[in-house]
Amino acid sequence: MAVRSLTGGSGNASLAPSVGGVTRPLTDRGRNTVARIFASAIEIFVAEGYGGLSMRKVATRAGLALSNLQHYFPTREDLFAAIIAETTAEYSGNYDSIRTDASLTPEQRLEKLVRLLIEDGKQPRTQSLFVNFWALAQMQEFARKSMEDAYLFQRRMIGGFVAAVNPRLSPNVRARRAALIAGQIEGLLVLIPQRNRFPSDIKGIEDEAVKAILTVASMP
Repeated sequence: MAVRSLTGGSGNASLAPSVGGVTRPLTDRGRNTVARIFASAIEIFVAEGYGGLSMRKVATRAGLALSNLQHYFPTREDLFAAIIAETTAEYSGNYDSIRTDASLTPEQRLEKLVRLLIEDGKQPRTQSLFVNFWALAQMQEFARKSMEDAYLFQRRMIGGFVAAVNPRLSPNVRARRAALIAGQIEGLLVLIPQRNRFPSDIKGIEDEAVKAILTVASMP
């Protein structure tokens, strides 16, 4: 999942968070403010985890009054949910650009997706972001729900690539294959904590992962 532009502060938010079930369009100034909030919040979350993600600290880093921050995100939980949603939106853009590449075969599109996700997972910043997401989801119900929604989205998107490779699969089988593929890619993170390359004894594991995933996708 590519989060480079998000963590750089150029997020894609065009709507204010839902407050009382109402989602409001943002002005240009509002979009810029929300982008600064996201960038500041993610910097803190990556470095300090959820425990360090105080509203006052985010406001200070973003150069805002606390009341201004709370206009967009009334609570820390609202801010966290918005970070997850914005991260998912970043993934969606990457998935769509590959999915619509007519110059590639379905197998090549799936391979390109897998390699992109593996490379993104090598980035220490990405690792810190998702390790902290996972840790919080073990402790907090609101985080569990946000992560469940995000991974459901990811599985469905990967399932679309699998369906293009193997259109005869039933929806249930396709969903399981997509879950296995997602788990294999995410699981590689445990091998490179805060490293950007795999250990020398498993050099080339990226190619093996691609082969295994293409096999899983194409099996009857």
